Amino acid sequence: VSKPGLWDYIMELYINSILSGPKTHIINALSNTVNALVSPVERGLATGVERVLATAQGRRIERFFDEIPAEVFGAIEGPPEGIRAALSTLKNGITPAQASKWEFRRTAFKGNLGRIIRAPGTVLEAADAMNFAINYRAALNASILRQARKEGLSGFLLKDRIVELKAAPSEALIKEASRVAEYRLFRQDPDAFTAKLMSLRDQFPPLRFVIPFLRTPVNLLKFGLERSPVGLVNPSLWRNLAAKNPAASDQIARVLLGSTIAALVAWQFSQGRITGAAPKG
Repeated sequence: VSKPGLWDYIMELYINSILSGPKTHIINALSNTVNALVSPVERGLATGVERVLATAQGRRIERFFDEIPAEVFGAIEGPPEGIRAALSTLKNGITPAQASKWEFRRTAFKGNLGRIIRAPGTVLEAADAMNFAINYRAALNASILRQARKEGLSGFLLKDRIVELKAAPSEALIKEASRVAEYRLFRQDPDAFTAKLMSLRDQFPPLRFVIPFLRTPVNLLKFGLERSPVGLVNPSLWRNLAAKNPAASDQIARVLLGSTIAALVAWQFSQGRITGAAPKG
């Protein structure tokens, strides 16, 4: 591994200074909390859409209402694991792999000085470790229930299969739960276009002062667009519809939920019940 250069030291200082503001940590905590609370609602809406869509397409239903309590119970199971992960991050500091999530290439400063400089990023990473565990357990529980239901099981056979899958989840279930957890933290890997932009930015280091972050802002933008009317023109939605893929139900549910919330906020604003900040001075 090459030694960190001068630019690595500069960027580690710069990025952690950006992450040090209290507002950053408050927004991160609020967005993670709201996301976790809305997820079961979104899942329930997707199940309703799936019932209509599956019937219209002449296929089996592959989204189930009992995924909702499964997800909720999974989220309840997550905090002990999340607390351990968060404490481990606070104790051991941010790792190079975690540093890449905040878009600096490597940890540069060593020892206690490095721990102090990286404290803002470490605290954010600890919070994300906590929320990753909650989202992971919620997604895994729901996916296990879904798989058992798709196998056509019910009653005691369904319960036994769920216990079996929870004791030894398949690699596919683990991978999907991890993907969902990263997605809900806006930390999924960048798509090809974003990765290209990141590469171009990194070829001209001074651009890092203008565009310090790309991965998370792009993921946030995509997350929001998927939950707006724009989501209806998403090519992947139409591909899934054409392929009779139940993922289309998830995508339609996101559009419906996000657009409904936005419309309600706009209506409340028009009625004067929501206003801007109070005047200063």
